[in-house]
Amino acid sequence: MKRTILVIFCVLCAVSAAVWRVGHNGNSFLNSDKSMIGSTSIIRLGDPTLSNLDGAGKSVDRHPVGLNFYQKEFSTNNPGKAEFIHGQYSFSVDHVLSLIGTEDREVPGGIFEWSINFGLSDNQVDAPDVARDGLTRFFAKLRAAGWKRNIDVDQPRLNGQQAWYYGTTGDVAGIYSLDSTYVPTLKEWQATDAGIATWIFYADGVYLKIFIQSSNMAGVPGKRTYLVTENIMNEYDFYGVGFFPGEKEKMLNWKALLPAELERYHAIRLKTEAALKEQGYRIDTTYQDPPILALQASPGGQQ
Repeated sequence: MKRTILVIFCVLCAVSAAVWRVGHNGNSFLNSDKSMIGSTSIIRLGDPTLSNLDGAGKSVDRHPVGLNFYQKEFSTNNPGKAEFIHGQYSFSVDHVLSLIGTEDREVPGGIFEWSINFGLSDNQVDAPDVARDGLTRFFAKLRAAGWKRNIDVDQPRLNGQQAWYYGTTGDVAGIYSLDSTYVPTLKEWQATDAGIATWIFYADGVYLKIFIQSSNMAGVPGKRTYLVTENIMNEYDFYGVGFFPGEKEKMLNWKALLPAELERYHAIRLKTEAALKEQGYRIDTTYQDPPILALQASPGGQQ
């Protein structure tokens, strides 16, 4: 399943952010920007020269398989800040530990994904209620900027506490997109300590996949170490790579192949929803899947 692969990738990114603290001295690849202040990084999807990671900890790795990785590492003792620029949907992230932008040299369009690893405080160690409330405020900031919830097309349209229970238990735990407007009780929040909770947003052809995981590695009574990973993806990444991982030819031809896949996955959603309704779940029939801009712009595209 496409989401399982994406979650595994996210976990690897998060683990690397927690343990990888070796600096790189890569060549300069981004233009200087006088608006940059201190440890703030400006990131955009697309042309790499429109992003700015200036400062210590910056590097670029040009991988032999055709991928470029634009990276910035911050000290755990002095986390940074990132600003993602996307018109009216722009937002900032504090307590940043690392940034990784990915570009495929065989695919036009430049950087197709940014991965941001960050904490909910400068030292990443917080009481559970403080961490929950901090993430809740971050979600409120995203919604205020116009970001809306995305539910994968094969997943049921649930809200509130029912979405939380469904998305934090069973086979879809860590995969299902939770309702960011629902604030879990402290007991519900702590029940996810051994796993991963996930939220997905979209705005104007860009998708955010956010997940949080925690551990007691700090050994501080009453507190845990919280690490948040946010993947910012364009439509090629979310749909092309997401639906056809590892199949290069299909990934490049995703716009032609996607409609049939969406129809197949949508049938799975309806079947799941029918079963859940019998169990007492309420289906949000007002939810609409996001428009896929690349399909709207292509002949015979999305209706």
